[in-house]
Amino acid sequence: MADVQELLQRLEQAVSRLEVLSAESHRPPGDCGEVNGVNGGVAPSVEAFDKLMNGMVAEFLKNSRILAGDVETHEYQEDRNDLVISETELKQVAYIFKCDKSTLQIKGKVNSITIDNCKKFGLVFDNVVGIVEVINSRDIQIQVMGRVPTISINKTEGCHIYLSEDALDCAIVSAKSSEMNILIPQDGDYREFPVPEQFKTAWDGSKLVTEPAEIMA
Repeated sequence: MADVQELLQRLEQAVSRLEVLSAESHRPPGDCGEVNGVNGGVAPSVEAFDKLMNGMVAEFLKNSRILAGDVETHEYQEDRNDLVISETELKQVAYIFKCDKSTLQIKGKVNSITIDNCKKFGLVFDNVVGIVEVINSRDIQIQVMGRVPTISINKTEGCHIYLSEDALDCAIVSAKSSEMNILIPQDGDYREFPVPEQFKTAWDGSKLVTEPAEIMA
């Protein structure tokens, strides 16, 4: 929190300085005429402000963990295995976007979780009352410690889901995805079951009947 306050103070100082320079010259801050002998050059204050925006601010946004209303967002995390959301509420929604080679643990009970555009990402959670969604991702591992009614997998390559004893009634909904496996606890270990990717549809005289296609060896 102290880092954020320092960031805001530095931003306020930089903006105030630019406003003073703009008022003195009656020109836009970026229109500095001749600076250091170069026509159309950039004023030192503007250059310092740009450096701040491209440095400390960019790093803060890259590693952002933003709580906005009831939506908690983890974005652009890479090589992080210590991500934890420990203070949760029943109405809370977790959104994970473009995280790579990282793991997130969500404690307690939340409304829903969405994993979007992530690679080699692991999620461990206790309880979800709504749905867990995986979208446009690759190499995802999910471990359910408690209960979840529905897990949706869409446009994803590689998704392993470890269910708990209490989550065996979970419905798995998938579309446009491959390499999906559900791991069921049995005798102190997990047994892996693949989710069908191919289906066979036939007319039975009154309606279309669709069932998983058997893969011939």
